[in-house]
Amino acid sequence: MTIGVEEVAGFLGDDPALVKWLGELERAGEPRDELAVPTAETALTLLLRLGVPAQDAAEIVGELPDLQRNPALSWLVRRCAQRTVADIGGFRPGGAWPTLPDGWGRYFYVYVFLAVLPSVRAYHEQRGIPDDISWATLAALGSAVESHRQRLGTGGIDAPFWIDLHFRGGIYLLGRLGFNRGDLGFLAPAVRAAGLPSDESDPALGVHAAPTGALDPAACDASFALAGEFFARHFPEETYRLARCGSWILDEQLAEYLPADSNIIRFQRRFHLTPETRDGDADILSRIFQASPDADLATLPRRTTLQRAVIDHLRAGRHWKIGFGWLEL
Repeated sequence: MTIGVEEVAGFLGDDPALVKWLGELERAGEPRDELAVPTAETALTLLLRLGVPAQDAAEIVGELPDLQRNPALSWLVRRCAQRTVADIGGFRPGGAWPTLPDGWGRYFYVYVFLAVLPSVRAYHEQRGIPDDISWATLAALGSAVESHRQRLGTGGIDAPFWIDLHFRGGIYLLGRLGFNRGDLGFLAPAVRAAGLPSDESDPALGVHAAPTGALDPAACDASFALAGEFFARHFPEETYRLARCGSWILDEQLAEYLPADSNIIRFQRRFHLTPETRDGDADILSRIFQASPDADLATLPRRTTLQRAVIDHLRAGRHWKIGFGWLEL
């Protein structure tokens, strides 16, 4: 059955966020013929390779027929995949990723990334990126599915906009840390104040601590060393002399609770911290407890120094922040 944008618009209804999203998908152009969700057997193999937990992988494959029976949803999956593929190699935000209505399937965006997978794997191969780094990077999809179930107790995917960056070739997991291609942005004045000529458009690597355990200093050292080699080899047209980070890990209030030789404080000290902050309560609750912002603090575990610090800080009526910093590579 052939379906056009008018029929899809009728399916979406008049929700302004969805109408805007449809406009973005239209502008991405006609999907390439090869952009399609794989068969159930192939999808299951790929999902497990991408680190999706077995329970979720089975549910994703089990709900594939619902997607295939709905022409509007199939149209949207392929168009959404085309939007990502059209910007393979890009590293700026990839448009809207709206919360979708009930009945669309909890795994809509997972199907989008399955359709994109062959294109991003081909891009990695073209850039000469090793297979182990390619698959480890794309396994962020599995982490996002696992995180959703841990937080909410149901299948789904967290932060599809963030997973999109991985599937566009913008970010790479290099050992303990992830690094995304980008620019210095609003941290440029702080860098200039330190005496280094800089501009907002200057290249800078974003640094991200993957949710995989302790921030061991030696492992972080190895990641930074690998990043210098990796981007020089695989993106020689981009020169990175600076890195930037924005994270709850860089909240200076953590020093009130954690020992000076703790991994988190030692990680903070790698960076020149800036006065710029953002609200961080929701982020730290999600990262430390896989909990939602409205979680009952009394129900959260207090097994570690960090867990106790997060809870006691909030109980005292205070708030956590996302801190920002930069360093020279």
